[in-house]
This record gives sequence, structure tokens and C-alpha cells, in this order.
Amino acid sequence: MLAALGGMLAFSACTESKDDHPVYDPHDQVQQADFLNIPEMANTAIAFTPQNAGGSLHMTCSQPDYGFAAPVKYEVEVSMSEDFTTPAVDGMPASVVLGTSFTDCAEINPVNGEIATAISDMLGIDSDEKVPTPYRPLYVRLIANIQTVGSENFPGSTYVSNVVSFKEVSLTYLTAIAPGQPTGIFLRGGMNDWGALPAWEFLTTAEAGVTEIPEVTIAAGTEFKVADSGWAAVNLGLGDAEFKINEPYELNGGNNPGNIVMPADFTGTVTLTEKGGKYTILFAAAEPDDPGQPTGVYLRGDFNGWGADAASEFLTTNIKNTWKIDAISIEAGTGFKVADANWADYDLGASDLPVVIGEPYELVAKGGNIVLDAPFSGSVTLSPRGGKFYITLSE
Repeated sequence: MLAALGGMLAFSACTESKDDHPVYDPHDQVQQADFLNIPEMANTAIAFTPQNAGGSLHMTCSQPDYGFAAPVKYEVEVSMSEDFTTPAVDGMPASVVLGTSFTDCAEINPVNGEIATAISDMLGIDSDEKVPTPYRPLYVRLIANIQTVGSENFPGSTYVSNVVSFKEVSLTYLTAIAPGQPTGIFLRGGMNDWGALPAWEFLTTAEAGVTEIPEVTIAAGTEFKVADSGWAAVNLGLGDAEFKINEPYELNGGNNPGNIVMPADFTGTVTLTEKGGKYTILFAAAEPDDPGQPTGVYLRGDFNGWGADAASEFLTTNIKNTWKIDAISIEAGTGFKVADANWADYDLGASDLPVVIGEPYELVAKGGNIVLDAPFSGSVTLSPRGGKFYITLSE
């Protein structure tokens, strides 16, 4: 590891003096040092609001004494207690390390939204009644590590800074995110005629900055991008690296970036993560399943006397949580629903929108009968997405 670090810093082993080619001596335990400067806004009252969530708290520091100018990553740790070990609220974390890190001592700029989420987690803010919070100190320190070529922390290089405080901060809004909410950002490409369609819209998760489409199927060779409905504020495409399934991929948000090409047939979950203004996408292939197994869930309606018979039972497929009836016929104007044999755990019906053949249709618990405008013959697929159930009718 020491040799790898030496190569990274362009130091060569030769007959010259050690002063010309310094070698870092790792330490066994985390070291503490005073290298974080007092922020300019330390004594300013700061209210974290939705309007300033994209702003930041500016700080500066100096590099810990490694004996030479090393490539260092600085992580920001925040706490509501000066010792960083005493929880402000029982059962809540005593401190939070923010997700965005920094490499420039002159530009340590943690994003307000990340800080607000951390404060919410530490104070257990889970309802509108708990905000705004009273003004109170926020304590901050840095965690520094030398970075190797692969952006890993070099062993034995951890320094923790002195603690500084912003003496009066208040959280004014509920940062908790309701999962399953539309974001206005879509996966658009040849698989959906480049449209901004609900079935291809990223939905919120419980984690800030992380959205997902729970299940998609895209054929090999299909081109696609990530964008909003107007190709305006969000238009993300081909990055600098090779795109691969099951590996995070940083998207390019420059001037009309190129299309990404799906390298193989894909079915699974798509996760879009935004941190520090950068977007990363992950196509995680769905887990396989044992196909052809009964699920105990049926398509029940006028076409089968509302019965729970074998011909209308959803069967497992080779993809986990994707169930299917291969052949069924439904007359126009007749009603049907999705249910188990006793109308107990599953009783799923119509939403306010019409069924469109070939597109996922959101089911509503205890909803009314689903009625088709035209006769249908084909397969029906049932799958969960973001805690909701969808059926897709395919001719």
C-alpha cells in the first residue's frame, strides 16, 4: 500500500534524499488536529428553508500534516452536541456524516439541504408539528483521508478536525420524503418513443436525492436518456465511462449529451441518484424466480363469473415479483378486478384513468371495477412498483 501511494504521488524510489521524495508514515489510530477554520457565518442566525436548500455553508480548512501536499478527501460530520457522542434525542443518531465530500480546502461547501436532512434525522423530525425548531447550535468537524488512485481511503491516514459551531440554526420544514411520489424526471428512449410517460417516471424513495423506477424492460440496443418533460432543466445522457448493467454510471449533463445504448436485454429496477449536482444512474437487474408457480391471486370478473379459477390465476415468471396470465379474453364493457380467493389480502380495482393496452395501469385498493372500451385477448402482467400494484394488458 505504501508503494502504491508513492506511485500515485509520482514519488520514485531512488538514491535521492528522503526530503525530496517523502514517504507517508501511517498512524495506527485516528489522529486529531486543528485544521478547520471558524466559518464566517458562525455567529449568524441561519434558518434552513426549502427555498435555500440548494445553497451551502461555506467553510475553509488547511491540510493536516502528512509531511507533503497529498490528495485529501474531506467529509463533513455534523452533530447537535459538541462531543458528537450524545444524542440530542433518545434513539436518534448523535452525529451524521454528510454524503458530499470535498477535495479543496478553500471550498468546503456542505449543501443546506443535506444539512437540513441531517438535523431532521438527529432531532427525529417526522411531522409538520415539530417544525420550525428552536434556534440551537450546530456543531461541525471534518474527517480527512488521503485518497488512493481508486478513490479509496489510504489506511492510517485519518485525521479528525477541531469542532466549530454555527451558534444559531433552525430547521423550518419537514425534510422527510414520502416515497412513491412523481418527480417530473423520466427515462426516455426508443422503448417508449422518447415520451415522458408515467410508467417511465422516476419516483421518490425514503432517501433524499434517490429516486427510482421499480421495474422496466428494455431490449438490447435501445437508446435512451434521462430528462424532464421539456428536455429543459434535466437532460442527461452519455458520460465518459462505459455504461454497464449493475454498475453505477455517472451521467453527463452538458450541452445535449449523447444517447446511452442498452448493452443487453434488461429487466429490473432503475435508480437515479443526485448528489452535489451530479447524477448517477444504476440499472439493477431483477432477481430471477421459479416460473409457473401459483400465486393465489386471480383476475376476477364478468368473463369468469367473478370466480377464482386456475385459468385466471397469476403465475410466477422467471423475474421476481412479476406475475402473469398468458392467455385471457375480456369482452368490452364488462368489469373485472385483481383479488385473492377471499377478497382479503388482495382487492385491487380501477383508478380514475382509462386502461391503455401495453402500458402499466395503477390499481387502487378496494377500487371499483375495471372496464375496457374494446374487447381484449392476450396476456396480463401484475407487478408492484413503489409500494403500488400495476397490471399491463398485452395483446
